[in-house]
Amino acid sequence: MVFTTTTFFKSMPCPAGDQCKLTNCIFGHEPALQAAETSATPAATLTPTTNPEKPLSGSNGATDGDRTQPQASSDRLTEPVAKRRRVTYETLADKPLSRAEKIKEDLEAERSRKSEPKSSPLSSSIEAAATPEATKVHAPTSLSRPVSPPPRAGAKPTPKEANTNDSPSTPLAELKKASPEKKESLNPRMLPNAPESHAKRAVFIQHLHKDMVRLNEELKSSTQQIQNVPPGRLQMYALSDQEVIKLALDEEEKAARQQPKVYPNVIKNRIAAYRKMKVEAFLSIVKDSFFNNAPKPQAKKEGRTIITGLTSAQEVQVAQLLVVSDQSKLAEYGYIPVPPAAAEAEEAAKAVEMSMNYEECSRCGTRFRVFPDRNEEGKLTTNGPCKHHPSKRIFPPKQKTDHYTGGTQPYYPCCMEQVGAPGCTSSEDHVFKPTSPARLAAVLPFITTPDNPSPAKDRNGRVPGAVGFDCEMAHTAFGFELIRLTAVSWPDHEPLLDVLVRPLGTIIDLNSRFSGVWPEHFAAAIPHAAWDPASARAGALPIVDSPADARALLCAYLTPSTPLVGHAIENDLNATRLCHPAIVDTILLFPHPRGLPFRNGLKALAKKHLERDVQAGGDRGHDSLEDAVATGDLLRLKVAWKWRDMKAKGWVFEDEVPKAPVGGLGGGGKTVGGLDGADDGDDEADGADSSVEFLEE
Repeated sequence: MVFTTTTFFKSMPCPAGDQCKLTNCIFGHEPALQAAETSATPAATLTPTTNPEKPLSGSNGATDGDRTQPQASSDRLTEPVAKRRRVTYETLADKPLSRAEKIKEDLEAERSRKSEPKSSPLSSSIEAAATPEATKVHAPTSLSRPVSPPPRAGAKPTPKEANTNDSPSTPLAELKKASPEKKESLNPRMLPNAPESHAKRAVFIQHLHKDMVRLNEELKSSTQQIQNVPPGRLQMYALSDQEVIKLALDEEEKAARQQPKVYPNVIKNRIAAYRKMKVEAFLSIVKDSFFNNAPKPQAKKEGRTIITGLTSAQEVQVAQLLVVSDQSKLAEYGYIPVPPAAAEAEEAAKAVEMSMNYEECSRCGTRFRVFPDRNEEGKLTTNGPCKHHPSKRIFPPKQKTDHYTGGTQPYYPCCMEQVGAPGCTSSEDHVFKPTSPARLAAVLPFITTPDNPSPAKDRNGRVPGAVGFDCEMAHTAFGFELIRLTAVSWPDHEPLLDVLVRPLGTIIDLNSRFSGVWPEHFAAAIPHAAWDPASARAGALPIVDSPADARALLCAYLTPSTPLVGHAIENDLNATRLCHPAIVDTILLFPHPRGLPFRNGLKALAKKHLERDVQAGGDRGHDSLEDAVATGDLLRLKVAWKWRDMKAKGWVFEDEVPKAPVGGLGGGGKTVGGLDGADDGDDEADGADSSVEFLEE
């Protein structure tokens, strides 16, 4: 039986007596034997004051061993020491401080040192009185600094005098350095949807930091002029240890947030770039990150040049092939192909009246009541404020490891929080967006594009073969109403119409974050009847009194057979209350690989296929004219792919009409009307079937 090393038997003498050879004996031994055993130590022994009257403590005799000092000894034993004495002290003062007591004592000493004044108040006042600046009366700092935006916390003050080595051509503002607001370590910043594990991100940061430290040391020790900066001034651009850490964390976080799908490749490329980087390039990064923090205007990219090999009239003829012939299948996309009957609209209006105008907020889902003419308190809605996420949720792509990791949850890009988190934006009122055709017709009746024997011409005197179309909407007491309508000719993108629209209901929210229409635009607007583009102020737009007036201006350029081109224009047509027989929608031409309800956004399509940045205004919102042009260019690209496939099958143009050779691959000489909107597909679009084939299946 094995006994534990307890002290239950220490009061009993060991049966073996002096002959006990156990290393850890559970019995007690005579003091004489203990003294003999402890006198022979293996190379070092403990020499504190001990009490020989007490028995040894057991096998773990190191209870207070950290409070003893070793002493060299010349005696060597062939056998290990059997036991160690319990260390005792004559008085409490002889006992050394424990580790916790030492730490406490050091902290108290540090506090007392910091609390001591560096100089006496009398000497400080004398020095202040001797300074000439003390005799001057200074204005409050709030009168000298700009009101908005306020200075960032932790930023270093602007130096009063420039360095003597500074170049006179460099403005003083360039020397204003933005210091890190808080101390950080080489630990990845927490992200709601991190693209990689914490450990992998930490490894990437360490590699970045290593090369940044090297470049920073080269910048410090440089004795040559870099980017017209003399050597004596380069020290001002050298970063501190904390600033180098911040730069590494910023670089890694930027890749993790902006390109999470290809994060490993992006961050590895950045690491390779820093390893090959020279001091000149690193100085530019330092200037952009810690100096001149004001955003610089970016040059607008021209994007991809689209060459179809066709004339404008021929492009219109090929675009006719992409018009959806059977509009009954467009209902699943939100289109209203046929105007609702008057009886349906009247019934919907009575239903709204009987419900006392109670609606469900389209942003946060709250039940609230609308007062079209305001209530006694002057409010348009109840149950405010509205806390919501302004951006639509994003569903990350599925990975092979989702079956055991659970996958990445959908999140909101506005705040990077997962779906279900409280709203990050607060608005004063709730809003709603009716989608029922009868409900929309109750506010303003729908019409079908009327016959137009003499369509209006553009400023070059030509009748547009197709019209690019885009609208902006706002939330009003009647729902989601039209506030701006833009139309351009296609494929030449000549401006046809760009007007502001006064909605029928009282405006609750202009939706400026997306619409790009702000109150100042309405304040500077000029009535359409008095509009003169030559004498109009820069940035001013004409304005019409109702959505019906804007619709009439648009229909002046249309016939029932004129292709109306746009991106997700079911919303635009519903806001305009127009049913058009010939629709070309880039949502249908470039379908999402996962199908409905997923859709490709215009911004993503323009970036992928046109290499163009649109809708880049941030909180200033979208530009409907820019969106209409981008949508038209996407259609031109689709036309180029379409004609490439048709030409390979033997199609040719005769009198500006595409025809296939008789008996050839084109189908026996069928013309545009014979194709019935069928699309031959394309290999370059996005790997999905063409939109028209998809709709007709």
